[in-house]
Amino acid sequence: MSSDITARTAAFVAGLNWDDVPASAQAAARRTAANVIGLSVGAAHSPAAEAAVAAAGDLGLSGSAQVLGRAEALTAPWAALVNGLTAHVEDFDDTYLACILHPGAPVVPAALAAAELTGADGATLMTGVVAGVEVASRIGDALWPSHFDRGWHVTATTGPVGAACAAARVLGLDASQTAHAIAIAATQAAGHTEQLGSMTKSFQVGRAAATGVEAALLAQQGFTGPVEPLAGRRGMSALMADDADWSTVDDLGSRWLVEQNALKPYSCGIVSHPVIDAGVFLRAQGVDPARVASVALEVHPRVLDVMGVTEPETGLQSKFSVYHCFAVGLVRGAGGPAEFSDDAALDPQVVRVRGRVTVSLDGTLAADSCRMTATLDDGSTVAHTVEHATGSTAAPMTDDQLRDKVLRLTGHLDDPARLWDTAWRLDEIGSAAELFAAAR
Repeated sequence: MSSDITARTAAFVAGLNWDDVPASAQAAARRTAANVIGLSVGAAHSPAAEAAVAAAGDLGLSGSAQVLGRAEALTAPWAALVNGLTAHVEDFDDTYLACILHPGAPVVPAALAAAELTGADGATLMTGVVAGVEVASRIGDALWPSHFDRGWHVTATTGPVGAACAAARVLGLDASQTAHAIAIAATQAAGHTEQLGSMTKSFQVGRAAATGVEAALLAQQGFTGPVEPLAGRRGMSALMADDADWSTVDDLGSRWLVEQNALKPYSCGIVSHPVIDAGVFLRAQGVDPARVASVALEVHPRVLDVMGVTEPETGLQSKFSVYHCFAVGLVRGAGGPAEFSDDAALDPQVVRVRGRVTVSLDGTLAADSCRMTATLDDGSTVAHTVEHATGSTAAPMTDDQLRDKVLRLTGHLDDPARLWDTAWRLDEIGSAAELFAAAR
């Protein structure tokens, strides 16, 4: 095993400049950041956010760092925590599907917090976003799939390191300091998938953002860690995966994984997006949900790893139910936050359809595809194959669709268009203060 994985990663992060990033990757990074900002503002007063901000007050963590969409200011790590939590709480954020990672939710808040501390301009902020996404994605790839199979929540484990790299780059840390930040973050990598369907899942993502900020600030002050925290004999991969493949860092700076970061049109686990598409298709054929006698779904094996809840009783639980996902696609023709609310989870029509769905696994299917056969009350059938789910890299959301999504999420603001315009040109702003002003 190479002993320079961390050093090479840190050198990439410390040496990266916005002009080094090709236009296609810059565009992808803008999309990732704008999506996260819209989500954080949209969920700024969600129950999880209210609880986190109240707890921050109880813990004496008031400060000068802004929380997107709120008036309160917290310490920089806790502002990043709340912004990361709100980016993820609706399960509406970005996804790097290769290792089921949501890199934007921990990385963007960490970069924002660091930029607010330093007064960094937008280009520096966005350089941090790219660095963090690239590193988190490659660690996820290196540990995949055994890391996930053990029950680790990939965003909560690789997210702290990605967030540390984002903050380190924005703070202007050199390669040595960045390596120490990686070590400080890596030793705190934690979070398990048992938390899916609860507020703690989004807390894990927020904590990843906070950990990254703390790690970078500690490293800036001279705090040190081991030489090889990622690939060392008792490092992250040795303890958290069976057979890590660190060749994933070999092409840092030449292949840009941020370009493969997909944005969600639906507010649930991305592996169920093709199933929602199938339900929407059936609805478009004019099928009355009351006429559905049974539905047979064939899906990728990973779907039931994270989406196997059969009878969700809450909106949070329903986000992890492939059965519910199909039902709301058919019954409501949509998959936004309203379709994963407590009311939707208990909607009698949705519950009825859920109970008629059976799921089988097919390892030959891609993760963004599914097959559906619906049998109606007269014995007739409707079959359909979703080759690539809406929002996947093969069928991505357009920039206009992303804009519409952000405007819907932030419609409670006096001027949501101002927020979108600022978020969309984040690399051009003079400081993060412009963004926080637009978000209030």
